[in-house]
Parts: sequence; C-alpha cells; structure tokens
Amino acid sequence: MAAAGLIAGLVVACGPKDLAPGEAGGSGKPGKGSKSATPTATKTPGSKKTPGTPTKTPSSKPSGTAAGGAKALTCAQLQNASLDGGGLEGYGIAGASLSAGRWEGPDGVVIELQPQCAIGDLTGDSAADAVGALKISTGGTGKFYTLVTWRNDGGTPVPAAAAELGDRTPVVSIDFPSAGPPRQVTVVYRTRGDDDPAAVVTLTRTAVYEVSGASMVELHHSDAPYTP
Repeated sequence: MAAAGLIAGLVVACGPKDLAPGEAGGSGKPGKGSKSATPTATKTPGSKKTPGTPTKTPSSKPSGTAAGGAKALTCAQLQNASLDGGGLEGYGIAGASLSAGRWEGPDGVVIELQPQCAIGDLTGDSAADAVGALKISTGGTGKFYTLVTWRNDGGTPVPAAAAELGDRTPVVSIDFPSAGPPRQVTVVYRTRGDDDPAAVVTLTRTAVYEVSGASMVELHHSDAPYTP
C-alpha cells in the first residue's frame, strides 16, 4: 500500500504544467509557423476597387418592362382595347371594347381607332402607357375625334383619361418628345378658327396634353395656317 501511494505521488508531481493563455501544448512554446493569438482585421470583399475596372452606374434609360414587372403597352394592343371608363362614359359605351380597331353600337354609333399612337408614361407610375385617337360617328355628318390615354394595368391597356378634339378634326400625329418634360404628350391635328365653317379645316394645331384625373388637359398650343 505504501508503494502504491508513492507511485501515485510521482505521477502527479511529473504531470504537465498549466498552460498560459496563447501557449501551445507539448513544449509550452509556440511552434514554427504558428500565428499570434492577436486577431487581425478582416478585409471586406469588394471594398478595394480593382484597377482598370470601371464602376457601373445605374442606367436612367427605361427598360421594356413596366412597373410591377408588366411589359410596356404596344399600339397593336389598342386594336382590341377596352372602351369602358376613362372619360368615355358620355358616349354610352359602357362595357364596350374595340374589335380589330372598330366598335358598332345598336344606336348607330361607330367608333374607329385611328392609326396615330404613341407609347410613354403619362400617368406617372413609370409604366409605359398608350395614347391614341378615336373617331366617333353618331349617324349624322359629325365625325368627333377624341384622344384617349390607356394606362398600363399589368400589360393590359385600360382607359384612363380622354379629351375631345371636336367635330371633323383629324389627328396628324401623337408623340412623346424625347427632350420634353415628363408625363406630357404632343398632339398635332387639323382644326379651324372660331369663325370658319365646320366643314373645312384651316389650321394645323400643335397641342401639349397631360393627364389630370379622368381628363387629358391641354397645357398650351400653337396654330399654323393649313390649306387642304
């Protein structure tokens, strides 16, 4: 028993010493190639610019995709677009839609889509809307021209606003000028002076419109003499 106690005491006395913080085991000294325990700063990936690599800047040019992931409207879509709402209620065509650019009502009203059209944001939601013109015949000699803005509703044209141009005032062009103010459209059409007969056109009018509620509001216009 005395021998066993002696052996146990020798084992305890010769065992490894407590290591100081940062020391490796074994010899008690850091080995070759070992790193200091002091932490080093971590570099953030991409924080240093690679020479010769230009920094990309977000493009201001609109893509072909409208807000919410919808594609920009096209003029071709207006051939079968809705005529329901958007300032067209006064024509008694609730629930109507064009078919191949035309609609005929039971009371003799005929609506025909005109070829002039432009695509751009007119409603302020960053989506590409469509602006076109309708010729509305009521059965008599009158041919009433109306501007219409179709807003982009998830890629579907929905009437948003309208403006009457008058009787026998054909549209020449519709355009979103690239250098013009945003949310404005320029419309060129034929018209006449206040004292001229309704059967003739004597002026070419260039007018600028914007959308306000369910109306397209003229901001200003200029006239030039026109001879048919």
